[in-house]
Formats: sequence, C-alpha cells, structure tokens
Amino acid sequence: TCMGERGRSLLSAPLLPAAGRMRTEVGRIGFVELESGAGGSVHERRVRATSYLPASFEQETAEAPPLPPAEHVDPDAEEDADPAAQVTSLLKPVCATMAIVIYLLQTLDSRQQPASGFSSLMVYSEKKTDTAGAIAEGVLVNGLVMVGMLFGVTTALMLLYRFRCYVLIYSWLLFSVGSLLFLFGDFVSQGLLDAYGVSPGAEVFLLLHGALGVFAVAGAVLVFWADLGCARCAGDLPLLRQAYLVLISALIAWSATKLPEWTTWGLLGAVALWDLVAVLSPHGPLKVLVETAEARGEAIPGLVYEGNQIKLGLGDFVFYSLLVGRASLRSTAALVACAVAVLAGLCATLALLPVLERVLPALPISIAAGILFYFASWLMIEPLAAAAAERSLFL
Repeated sequence: TCMGERGRSLLSAPLLPAAGRMRTEVGRIGFVELESGAGGSVHERRVRATSYLPASFEQETAEAPPLPPAEHVDPDAEEDADPAAQVTSLLKPVCATMAIVIYLLQTLDSRQQPASGFSSLMVYSEKKTDTAGAIAEGVLVNGLVMVGMLFGVTTALMLLYRFRCYVLIYSWLLFSVGSLLFLFGDFVSQGLLDAYGVSPGAEVFLLLHGALGVFAVAGAVLVFWADLGCARCAGDLPLLRQAYLVLISALIAWSATKLPEWTTWGLLGAVALWDLVAVLSPHGPLKVLVETAEARGEAIPGLVYEGNQIKLGLGDFVFYSLLVGRASLRSTAALVACAVAVLAGLCATLALLPVLERVLPALPISIAAGILFYFASWLMIEPLAAAAAERSLFL
C-alpha cells in the first residue's frame, strides 16, 4: 500500500507485471511512478505534477487552505451522545416524581387532599354501589369528556402559537403554574405540619404564606426562564427549573389520585389513546405544534422537561405518577409491578426514537404496560401471596 500525505490508502498493488509502469496520485503533489523490472523488483520515481496536471489544477492546489488541526473531542459531548446517559436523564426525574407522589399519599391525610382539576370535568360520579354496567358506561363518558378537554386545550395552544400570540400563551402558563404552586403548596405544607404535629402560631402562619408566595412566583418564572429571555442576562438555571418541573408534576398527580379507582383507569386509557392520535396522526395538534416549533427554531411552548438531548412533556410525568400512585393505594406488589412496567415502557419508547427518527407519544406503551401489570398483580400475585401467607410460606 502506498500512503498519501493525508494518511489515505491510495494504491494497493501487491503484485506488478513482470515489466511495466503504473501511476497513482499522491495527495495533490504529483504522481508516483512505479517501475517494475526483472525479478519483480520495484523502483519508485517521483514525477513533477506539471508533467501530468493542467495549470488550472496546479493553481487550485496552490491556493488550497492548510489542513485544519485535529478536532478536540469534548467529553461532555460524548456523554450527551451516550444512549445510557440519555435514558437515565429522564428515568431519574420520573422516579423522583413517583417517589414524591407516594410519599404524599402515605404521609398526608386523604381528607385534606384537594380535589383534582380533573374532578370538575367528570360527568359521572362513581359509587361503590353502582353496577358493573353503570360503572363501565360512566367511565367511558368521563374518558370522552377528558379527551375532548385535552383536544380543546391542545388545539387552542397550537393555534395561539401558530399565530404568534406569545404574550397570551405565556401569561396563561405563568398564571397557571404560579397559582398551582401556591394553592397546592399551601395544602401540602398544612398537611405536613399536621402530620408531624406542628402547630404554627399566627406570625409563623403569615410568614409561611409569604414564603409560599415567593416560592410560587419564583417557580413560575424559573420554569419559563429561557422562554422569557432571562437566560441571556442571568444565565441558565437548569437544575432549579428541572426541580420545579418535577414538583409541579408530583403535585398534579397527587391531587389526581383522589379520583375513584375505575374512573382513574378509564382516564389513563383514554389519555394514552389521545396521545397516539395527537402525535402520530397527520394533522394532530401536538404534531403540528412540534413541527411549527422546529421550523421556527424555537422551544416548544408549554411545560416540557428537557433531559440529555431528549424532551418529555410534563403530562407524561403526571400520568406515569398517577398510575403508580393509584397502584400504591392497593398494595406494595401492585406498586412495584406498575413502577417497573411504566419505566420499562418509557425505555421501550426511548429505544424507538433513533429507529423511527420522529416524535413519539410517550404514554401508550407505559400506560398499557402499567394497567396490565396492575391487574395481573391484583388477580394473580396478591392471591398467591395471601395463600402463601396462610401456609407460612415466604416467596
């Protein structure tokens, strides 16, 4: 092999004719003429480039810029490209959200739990005395109402963004996030004080609400820190923003666990189906919203958690944690089974991203797996564990 000046293999000729000549290009300098003689000996003779190349090529090569230096490989860039790091960057906040929801459910009195925003949308109010047919019909109606609400909100956001109504979008989002953090933060703080037997006085009570107000305003601003242009003058604060996003998801999911059991499962199934339509259908509102943001080179407006080069909507955090939180109210076996199923479904969805190279809905696989594992643990694992306990057996 004859190597050129840039280290490229330019000629591979282990055998030459008994006598003859062969020419090959060497970089942009000229030619090497290989001359074989008797006995297979090879003599090399360099020939001037002007003997074989036109003047225009000589001028072009003379004016060619020098070779760039070897590129420096950034370790952070290698970490960003690591698939394991990308998956872990989303698994950690999802697990943190689930853990917060489970902690609140186990610590706070359910009677002090605020009604979820979803509760006001429910047309059918589930009762334990209802027949199976009535429950199924009511759950179906509630699921359709939920999908209709999501369709309206998502379509409104898509249209507002399409017509560049940024002030209206972020005013709505800032107010929603700020009020949620203040009101739900108040419920949680009061519940935690009661749970741990702390009775604050009037001054401490006022101080606590003042701190909650600052906490809510700061959270609303930090969540949309980069969107509001604050990052240009004060730098980016990713850790604080991510912490607030996890907390917001946990608060919404915790409040949603107050929904009745069958209504919860019906809503989760309906939302997963809606996610499929909204993202994968040709004119789905989420698909149009994402494509418009990419065409403009802007961030997607809304509550979006950005991990290591991967983005996940906060609604996915909420419904993952709602499923696991509801399972925790049943048994430890259901909790573990659903948590594993949801995380495995998320990993499967992330694994499909580089294969399909398109935006994918994050709910269907995880929700389907979580519901399946919940009922499997209820119908199979729990009876088996009960039978083993009766016989003093340990699994």
